[in-house]
Amino acid sequence: MLTSDEEASPWVLRFLPLIRPGGRVLDLAAGGGRHTRLLLDRGYEVHAVDRDIAALAPLAGPRCTIEAIDLETGETWKLGGGYDGIVVTNYLHRPLLPAIAHALAPGGAVIYETFAQGNERFGRPRNPDFLLRPGELLKVFAALTIITFEQGEVALPQPALIQRIAAVNGPTGRLT
Repeated sequence: MLTSDEEASPWVLRFLPLIRPGGRVLDLAAGGGRHTRLLLDRGYEVHAVDRDIAALAPLAGPRCTIEAIDLETGETWKLGGGYDGIVVTNYLHRPLLPAIAHALAPGGAVIYETFAQGNERFGRPRNPDFLLRPGELLKVFAALTIITFEQGEVALPQPALIQRIAAVNGPTGRLT
């Protein structure tokens, strides 16, 4: 069995120190829970949201709230606020992007990584609705302090064209 560190995105692992130790973190579109498990293992309080929570349900407990929401159907759901961190990987629903920055507490960090235009040559997703435009994450999170931003081709865990950002709501970030 893989540990939560082995399952996690290297991008998320790299920038996890930006999030206040023991803080409240939103794992948005949490999927199978690989980052929810990582966050719990590292001592964070986690709010995990996905449309299918079957894989997440066993993680529910005093430090982990699980919420079943189809983020793309127009259901009334608000991100809320006061998150010390928001983690999003392999997911894009543009109407949520502005709300992510507003949901961060002062000093809170967003760690975001997903597919970008050009990924269609590698496989799914191919639909432009699910592929970031060049520099799109920079534009969306321009009001935050950008710690780092990357876009381009990666070989692992599989060939893909991606875009990723780590940014903080405030003047500085904590890197260790």
